[in-house]
Amino acid sequence: MMLASNDRVALDAVGVAILRMYGTTREVSEGGVFEQDQLARAVELEQGASGPHTIDIVPVNDVSEEVCRQLKGLLLGV
Repeated sequence: MMLASNDRVALDAVGVAILRMYGTTREVSEGGVFEQDQLARAVELEQGASGPHTIDIVPVNDVSEEVCRQLKGLLLGV
């Protein structure tokens, strides 16, 4: 998996979604992605993405489409 963005808040948010997809600690698993302390603070400071709807996850090929769909769902909390 490769991530690229000029928005470090979006990268952090997708990173949290990846951790959730593959299993992580209870603290990282609970609540919405943007409810994580560091992401909530970054949004307050207007440092990048303001929520999951502002992040585009673009698959590079047909094989990666499912993973991208899963990540978007985790970001959206569905």
